[in-house]
Amino acid sequence: MNLCYNLITTLRDNNVENNETKRRDTMWETLPGTVIPYTPGDENDAFARFSLIFSTTGGITLSQLKEITGLEGSTIQNWVKRGWVANPHGKRYGEIQLGRILLINMMRGVMQLETIVSLMHYINGSVEDRGDDIIPDKELFDLLCRVLFQVEAMQTTEEARITACIAGQLTGYKGPAEDSKEKLSAALYIMTIAHLAAQMKKRVEWELNKL
Repeated sequence: MNLCYNLITTLRDNNVENNETKRRDTMWETLPGTVIPYTPGDENDAFARFSLIFSTTGGITLSQLKEITGLEGSTIQNWVKRGWVANPHGKRYGEIQLGRILLINMMRGVMQLETIVSLMHYINGSVEDRGDDIIPDKELFDLLCRVLFQVEAMQTTEEARITACIAGQLTGYKGPAEDSKEKLSAALYIMTIAHLAAQMKKRVEWELNKL
C-alpha cells in the first residue's frame, strides 16, 4: 500500500514547481485526463505511466484514483453507479476502470456526460462486456493521446489535417468488425476536438484570471 502511494505521489508531484511557476511551451501541463505532470515521452505511450502501479498492486483504491485524476471520490462512485464505468473488484480499481475514467475526464469540460457515455458505447458497447469492444479503453487512451500530441505539434485545428493524423495512427489497426476502423476514426475525431476545446476553455479562463 505504501509503495503504491509513493508511486502515485511521485507521479503527481514530479516537476510540480515548474507547472505552478511557468507555462510550458506545450499546452499539456498535465497528462490528459489526469493531474499528473506531463513529461517528454508521454506522447508515445501515455498509459505506461501507470503500468508500474498496477504491476505492483492488485489495483488501486478510490483515494489513489482521486490522486491520479483530481476527481472527487463521490463523482467516481456515481459514474460506477450509473453504469458509465465498470464495477471495481471489491474496492480495487484496475486498468479497465482507470482507462474509462481518464477518457471521460478528458472530454467532460465541453461535453455532457451522457453524450460522452453514448460516444463510448458507440465504440465499445456495454461497459461490463469486454467482448464487444473494438479497442480496450487503455489502448484508446494511448491512441487519443498520440493524436492529440501530434495535432499540437502540427499546430492545427483543421479537420482535414486532424483526420489525416488519425488515419496515420490507425495504420495497421484491425478491428473485430468490418466497420470497426471507420467507427473508431469517427469517434477519435470527436474526442480530439472535444479535448482541444476543453484545453482552450481552460486557457481562456487562465487568461481571464490574469486581468
